[in-house]
Amino acid sequence: MPPHGDPPVGRRISLQPEPGAVRRHTVWRRVWGLCAALTGIAMLLLGAAGLSIVPGLIEGEKAFGTATACTASSSSHDDCLRSFDATVTHTVIREQTKSSEYTLYLKGPTGVPHSIDMGDSEPLLKRLRPGDGVTVSMWRDYATEVRQGKVSQETADTPEGEPVFVCALALAVICGGAYGLYAGGTALSWSRRHAARGLPATLVTRGKEATGAALCALPALVVGDFTNVPVMLVVWLGLLPLVRWVVQRQQQRSTGRHARP
Repeated sequence: MPPHGDPPVGRRISLQPEPGAVRRHTVWRRVWGLCAALTGIAMLLLGAAGLSIVPGLIEGEKAFGTATACTASSSSHDDCLRSFDATVTHTVIREQTKSSEYTLYLKGPTGVPHSIDMGDSEPLLKRLRPGDGVTVSMWRDYATEVRQGKVSQETADTPEGEPVFVCALALAVICGGAYGLYAGGTALSWSRRHAARGLPATLVTRGKEATGAALCALPALVVGDFTNVPVMLVVWLGLLPLVRWVVQRQQQRSTGRHARP
C-alpha cells in the first residue's frame, strides 16, 4: 500500500494550468499571432514588390551595357552617357579590415550627385584635392565615371548587379514573410490550445526551414553575379530540397522518447 496521501502506483498525475493563466496565455498568443501575421504579410508584399521590379532592372542593366556617349545632336530624352563638369569639395578614403569607404564629394550642376561611391581609391580618387575640377559621366541618374585629364575611374554607382542583388534580397524577405504568416496564423487559429499545451514543435522546424531558405539566397547571389537572374533562381530553388532534408535529419537525431510531438 502506498503511503497515506500518495497517488496509487502507476497512475499519472496531470497538472492542469489554472483557468486564469490559460486566459492570459490565450490573449498573449493572439496578440503575438496577430503581430506575426501582419509582419509576415508586410514582408511578403515587400518581397513581391522587389521581385516585380527585377525585370525592369534587367532591362536597365542591358541598356547601360550598350549605352554610348551623347553627341551634339542627342536630345534630352536619349538614353546615352552625358558629361558634366563638377568641383571636388573633399574626399573620404577609409580603408579598414571590416569596412572601407571611398567617397567623392562634389559641387556641380543639377543632376550631378553631391557624393559618389567610388569603390576604390585607385586610380583617381587618391589624387583628387578640394577645388580640383573633374568631369562626371552620367547615365540616367547614375554617376558611372569620373575623369580628370587623362585619368578616369569607374564608380560603384552603376546598374550592374542590381537585378541579382534585389532578387536575392526579395527572396530572403519572402522566406521570412512566409514563416511570419504561418506562425502568426497558427498562433491565432489554435491560441487556446497552445496556451494550455505550449507551442507545437513544428513552429521551430518550419522556422529552421525558412531560415535555411533565406540563407540559400547568398550562394544563389554569388552564382548570379557570374551568370544572370534565371540561373540564380534555379540555384535557389535547387537548394530548397537540400535545406528541408538537412532540417529533417537534424530533427530525427534530436528526437528522443521524451521529445514533444
